[in-house]
Amino acid sequence: MTPLPAARRLLMLPVLALAALLLAPFTAPAQAQDVAFKNFSEVRVTGPVTREASADNYALIVYNSNYDDDAISDLAVTELDAKAMQKLFIDMGYPEENIMVVGDGTKQEIEDQVYFFAEKLDADSTVVIYYSGHGITFEGDPSNYIVPVNMTASAPGAERATREAFFKRRAVNFNRDILGVVKAAGPKGVVVFYDACRNSPLASADPTKAVGQEQGFVPAKVEGTAIFYSARNGETSLAALSTDDDVRLSVYTRVLVTQLSRNPTIRLSDLHRELQSSVARMARNKPGGSHSQNPVMENGLDYSRSERNEFCLAVANINGAPGCTGPGGVPAPIAPGALDAVCTSAPIRGNIDAIATIEQARAERDRYIQCDDLREQINARIATLAWEETKAENTCAAYRAYLTFHEGSAHTEAARAAEAEACRQMTREEINAHVVRCETTAARLGSVFSSVDAATLAEADQSCAIAATADTVDGRAIAFSRALILLEQGEQARGLDALKFAAGTVPRAALKLGDVLSSPEIPLPQRDLNEALFWYERAANSSTISSEDQRRALFRVIELQNEMGNPAAAMDAYALLINRASEARQVMAHLRQFPEGQAGKLSPSDVYEILFFRFQDGNLAYQIGEAWETGVHGGQNLEQARIWYTRAQERGNMRAQAALERVGAGGGGAVDAESLWSELISCLQQAEQSLSEESKLEKGVACTDRWLTRAGRDDHRRPEVEEHREALQMDLAAIARPASGGGSLDQFRQSSDPWDGRNGSYPGQRGYTDNGRRSPSVECKNRYDFTAEVDNGTITFWSDGRTFTGQIDLAGNISLDRNGLSPRSRTDFWIQGNVGNAAMYSGYCGNGYFRLSGY
Repeated sequence: MTPLPAARRLLMLPVLALAALLLAPFTAPAQAQDVAFKNFSEVRVTGPVTREASADNYALIVYNSNYDDDAISDLAVTELDAKAMQKLFIDMGYPEENIMVVGDGTKQEIEDQVYFFAEKLDADSTVVIYYSGHGITFEGDPSNYIVPVNMTASAPGAERATREAFFKRRAVNFNRDILGVVKAAGPKGVVVFYDACRNSPLASADPTKAVGQEQGFVPAKVEGTAIFYSARNGETSLAALSTDDDVRLSVYTRVLVTQLSRNPTIRLSDLHRELQSSVARMARNKPGGSHSQNPVMENGLDYSRSERNEFCLAVANINGAPGCTGPGGVPAPIAPGALDAVCTSAPIRGNIDAIATIEQARAERDRYIQCDDLREQINARIATLAWEETKAENTCAAYRAYLTFHEGSAHTEAARAAEAEACRQMTREEINAHVVRCETTAARLGSVFSSVDAATLAEADQSCAIAATADTVDGRAIAFSRALILLEQGEQARGLDALKFAAGTVPRAALKLGDVLSSPEIPLPQRDLNEALFWYERAANSSTISSEDQRRALFRVIELQNEMGNPAAAMDAYALLINRASEARQVMAHLRQFPEGQAGKLSPSDVYEILFFRFQDGNLAYQIGEAWETGVHGGQNLEQARIWYTRAQERGNMRAQAALERVGAGGGGAVDAESLWSELISCLQQAEQSLSEESKLEKGVACTDRWLTRAGRDDHRRPEVEEHREALQMDLAAIARPASGGGSLDQFRQSSDPWDGRNGSYPGQRGYTDNGRRSPSVECKNRYDFTAEVDNGTITFWSDGRTFTGQIDLAGNISLDRNGLSPRSRTDFWIQGNVGNAAMYSGYCGNGYFRLSGY
């Protein structure tokens, strides 16, 4: 990290990276430009760097790879990452004696070595800290903890708080025992690369025994320190892109060493942008399925200690002066004796106010660093562009950062006045007012009955920014509201950033992010169906999102998987949706959009089979028949209509007989024999694609019946079709007939079984009457509809995400408790009494009722 003080020494920043999580491989050719090395031994610096300027730079590299407790997964790649970083720093000019590597350390060993390292530091030192290994955080604790190799995954105590206190004592407090010790030695600056963003290694299959949070890190917010995290909070870092990945470095570290080897003097802000872009792209496109990994940078460096308001990990000679570089590296040098001509004829002269971005301005400054007047003009333009960004942010931190970086600019006085107002200690009432303005304005954007003008949006945007700075406010919830406002204002990029921040813990933000990323209106390269799919799946699997939003997320998963040519994945999503559904109506409405018979696409006929298996309702069967008869799925299919109308008739639907007569009579006009034969073959091929054997046979019989009805009596193929129909019917009868061993005595015994009159399917309802809640966002309903199956004294039904299994007698008395629930309930649950009106109780929802019809 190079602040470029007057002494022109490099301010080296701490680097903390922990890089080994999920072991997934790197094989995509499109990503080759992101990775230069396959192993640590290949790492070398190829970009220009002034190595002698790194004499006061120090690096502390900590990794944990081989854990003593088998319950904590080993992370083999972390040692390779550490070696790659060590080789990189040496090649950048860091003296070998200034680099300490602590590998596979116990708690005591890590803490001792940090003290030994800190003893070498003084006020001229700059430090990089890199960590690779397991990390853990705890709710309500602002510190990040790293997991030493001698830590155990189990702890005594019945209470969660007791177990967490046990683990904290055995983990290494990174904020206090590593970063805090290094900071106390007084170095000029510290940069941390922290690649420990993974789910808690101390989690348990039993949520009551788990410790740690499902997030990667707690923002450290340490003054004088820049911290790079390998993934956003709530995400996990990839150790590899697939199981046969030939790159033996974690995804984050392979990109980090590649960027720094090519451009070791890149500004930290530009380095973060390069890391964020490459890592996120590689994770999204990894073989086997998209993953979300978005690196984060937390910058608390003191830029007043830099001549040019910039920091980097090493410096290069830029046209005669040491400095940091942009993403493009060191600009072309000015030939000796040509300085005056270059400065006088520079194309940028007279056009500096047209520079649109800070990145572009810095590149021009690097190019003309020796042209004194141009350099000062460009610096003024950078200050103006930064002022516009600061005003848009409108927070205390933003104004203070501006005054740190751009003291003495034309906007200094305005910044001081704005800082005084923004940094004023607000009362709770003022904070609440900003929160209310932010959230209510965002809520109004979703209403068709109200419109929001530009001035109100701008005011609400400012309130969101101010509210987000308060410690008492949920920053991610506020970020979601602000994202909606920014998108409404046309601020696509800023709105997308706010959504990505919020989506980690706010399910509705994840759903909205999926909408934005998959919208055909979003400009490339932001439009990304793979990432959209990731966020839709995250929303669909959330336990805190409303059932309506959960259903919408699953609908979008189905549509995107089908659009991307993954019909099996779309079917899986439909199966999950149907399993969760309390009624078939919305699934039926959604399914109408998909045509039948398209190669590589979803088959509606298969979805209907799953839907009917779930609900077993005559009215549903009739509606499916109507869909086929009316050509909803791309053309009339009378054979499918007949099958479903027959099922409807069998289950008591009163309109089914008339529908069967209609489709039988409307079989079409005269058709030549060959066309009719082709139609039969096509019909049988479709039948073969059915999910269940019974459905396949039923459809096959219907195909042959239709041909036999319409074909000529003298058609030479009639005996062949009749024989095939007979075989299908025999197979169908074998499936329907119980395997009793044969014989009339067996049949008599079966018919005399008292359960023959009780076994079968029964519609039912259950509900709660105490107005309880399963969670803060999920109410206990007063009615759930379901279909129960009774089989020789066992009753089974699916309802509200669970399978219920209990006992029932011939008289209808039911007995069911929490042991019959899958997944098992964490609280007490039971159903007792006669199914005509049995009592039901849940520890979450309170008292309720249970009823079966027709038993």
